Amino acid sequence: MSEKLLTAALDKALARVTEETGLVGGVVNVIRGGKIAYTYEYGYADRENKLPMTQDTLFDVASTSKAWTVMLAAQCVDDGLLDWDEPIKNHIPEFTMVDKYAGDHLSARDTASHRSGLPGHDFLREKIYGDRRNLMEKTAFLEPNVGFRSKYQYNNHMFILLGYLVEQCRGGELWEDQIVERIAKPLGIDQIRIRGMMKDMDQVAPALPYCSDGFKTERCGYANNYHSAPCGGIRISMKNMAKWIAAMSRGGVTESGARLCSEQQYNEIISPVISAPEEDCGWLKNCSYAQGWLNADYKGNNVVFHSGGLTGFNTQVGFLPGQDCGYVMCFNTGSTPAHRIARAIVLDYLTSGDPEASWEELFDGWKADRDAMHEKLKANKVGKPTTAATHPFLVGSFRHPAYETFDIAEQDGILTFSYGDFTARLMEEQDGSIVGYSGVLDGLTPAGIELFPQDNGDLLMRNPDSGGLKLLFVKE
Repeated sequence: MSEKLLTAALDKALARVTEETGLVGGVVNVIRGGKIAYTYEYGYADRENKLPMTQDTLFDVASTSKAWTVMLAAQCVDDGLLDWDEPIKNHIPEFTMVDKYAGDHLSARDTASHRSGLPGHDFLREKIYGDRRNLMEKTAFLEPNVGFRSKYQYNNHMFILLGYLVEQCRGGELWEDQIVERIAKPLGIDQIRIRGMMKDMDQVAPALPYCSDGFKTERCGYANNYHSAPCGGIRISMKNMAKWIAAMSRGGVTESGARLCSEQQYNEIISPVISAPEEDCGWLKNCSYAQGWLNADYKGNNVVFHSGGLTGFNTQVGFLPGQDCGYVMCFNTGSTPAHRIARAIVLDYLTSGDPEASWEELFDGWKADRDAMHEKLKANKVGKPTTAATHPFLVGSFRHPAYETFDIAEQDGILTFSYGDFTARLMEEQDGSIVGYSGVLDGLTPAGIELFPQDNGDLLMRNPDSGGLKLLFVKE
């Protein structure tokens, strides 16, 4: 497929996504021979002021930051400061977990491949903004839902722990300083920011974040939890992100010929560790998680890749090992399929496929999921509002040793659940369950909680990140 056909395919696909979802804009770059060989800017960095996307537009690249944290760990291994498979207790003696065996044996490789036995527990960060040491200590109270090393379960908390670990290995050198000095500068990256830091947006041209409910788009806020940055806190342009992916496509070698890590550690980073679910692209098969990277087959080609998503942004990066090519792309609109669709089109381009065969079916599947999600939310509205009179046992403060407290109080005649940045009005559904949705979406998953009253006045809470667990909160 020629570049002209690639542009036409992206134009057609993203115009449809924009019409359906309100997509605001994005940048797509294709890398060949260690250079940006193709660029595509779409829509607006700032819709209200009609500022277009450019190669210098700064994006929140979310979980594609994880591979940078893993590279810092690889550098520690090269320097003899860390071994992938030694217990992290060797460096953090006070570290422990609910599963004592897991706490005694959890390694850097376990944290970097999502096989700790813990579900996501992302809801924790709606409120807990403590420093990385504090977040490390919270791990002692996070319940597992499967056996240690038995199953892949995506877990951002483990990458915060990995960031803390590389700080300890370097005698307290901060993760963000290591990112700049040990990766960004060797790559020749001139502008990089870390979310939540002071003057974070000085002298850069940022993409503003927008959120879609699947149909229309509005402005939203930036993620700002600085201490959780090792799992997803890098802010960078696609021009500069391409330097990172170009180096990875060359085997971890920068444009100047310097290595970011040894060849041995590069292979450790990208080699499969544990089987992982296939992503929602029909041609990505036999997925596994390596360390900070997914590894899969795309139409007979090995692809190493990762996605990133948070409020207002969706990112895709990847490369074809041994073929000296790859891609970077980011869109400043959350809860649209633009990044998945553009990735499918670009992968078809890189592997000489036909984009029409991949993206239309992908988009139709996304629309079906969107409509099902809205039906679920609509069904919730037929429930009965809870009040202090009808549900007095819900009123009060409830505590968990890791999550700390949530509060339930009546506001405007309805009981409202409050936990940090998350608030939701509580409804009793027809089956008697008590639920609350904040109105925010994570992809196409409504941000919500379920509560289960206990006879002694305590509450069990289940959220989308608890892996099905009902977490016990004791009434204060």
